[in-house]
This record gives sequence, structure tokens and C-alpha cells, in this order.
Amino acid sequence: MKYVLFTLTFMVFMLSAGTVLTQSLNNSYYRHSIQFNVAGLAFERWGIAYEIRINPRHALFFQGGGAFPSISEEKEYGLGLHYKYFLKPVSEAKFLGLFKVSYRNTFADLNLRYFNLDGIHKGAEFLYHASFVGLGIGQTYVWNKGFTVSYWLGYGPPFDSEYKWKNEVPEDGDTFATNYKVASGLDFGLTLGYSFGRSKI
Repeated sequence: MKYVLFTLTFMVFMLSAGTVLTQSLNNSYYRHSIQFNVAGLAFERWGIAYEIRINPRHALFFQGGGAFPSISEEKEYGLGLHYKYFLKPVSEAKFLGLFKVSYRNTFADLNLRYFNLDGIHKGAEFLYHASFVGLGIGQTYVWNKGFTVSYWLGYGPPFDSEYKWKNEVPEDGDTFATNYKVASGLDFGLTLGYSFGRSKI
């Protein structure tokens, strides 16, 4: 619980301080963004997110997702609250060096996440849930019409976690469980979305 309180307190502090420190900036930006995480499709997962820019430098990013119930044999859901700090935007940047965009933002990310999985390994079922406090870095590309591409990579070690096998334990069960818990802290995403509500201060 202390990790959660510390993270939330830090987010509030940065957002409050940022409101004052960025009043002199003259940047045009979109206040709202709806994004779909397409990176999870390769793992039979879906994800959706909403981002609100408090000002040009600071934003809150809310995300949720899970396993496709009609496709995946596993049951999963997860939630995340991200604080993003954006560096100065680069205007007329190019995505993949080819496609010209309105601007590109690089951002640092502090996040608080929760993950719950009813999984399967070699036919054996297991239950795993965990919370994470993590750090990450990423970039967002925005076109003039609001089309948005964003990607990020980060990590946060699990805490308040529990892993247990339902019935049988496979031969490599202990090793798999240890490795899975470590790997579960990895946070990555590739989203496609739409940004709207252009503001200028």
C-alpha cells in the first residue's frame, strides 16, 4: 500500500507543479486522446486507453484490457494509471523516417498497474495476480487530423502478488512461475488512436 500512496502522491505533486511551471509555454496540443493497444493482438489480448493532457508537459493515461473471451483459452484483465511527462514537441517530424506528422512528443512515464490472470502452461492451470509501480519511456506521433500513434517500453517489479497452481504442477512449474513473475513487470504498448480538443496556452 505504501508504494501505491507514494506513487499517487508523486503524480498529484507533479501535476500541480506542472500547472504553474508551464503557464508561460506557447504550445498547441490536443487535450484528449482515445487509443487502442494493438501490440496485444499478437497475444490474443485487447486494450483501450484514454489520455487527458493537463497542459503541454503533463498528462494522465488510463488504460484497461484483457484476453479476448471467445479466442483465448486464458482469462485475464488489467488496469493501469500512468502519469506522463512530455518533453518539448518536435514539429514536422517523420514517423519511421517516411511519414510527415504534425509533431512528435517523447515522454517519461510513471505508472501504477494491476494484473489478474487465470492462465495455462503445458495444460496446467494457474492463478496469478500482482500490482506494479513502474517507469517507462515512449514517443507519440500526432498528425494534423488527430490520428495518433504511440509506443512505450518500461518495467516495474511486482508487489502484493500471488502465484499458485490450481491442480497439477508441471515439471518445470517452479522455474516457470519464477520467470513469469519477473517477466510480468514488463510494460510495453503500441497504440493507434485519435486525438481531439486542440488547445493553445
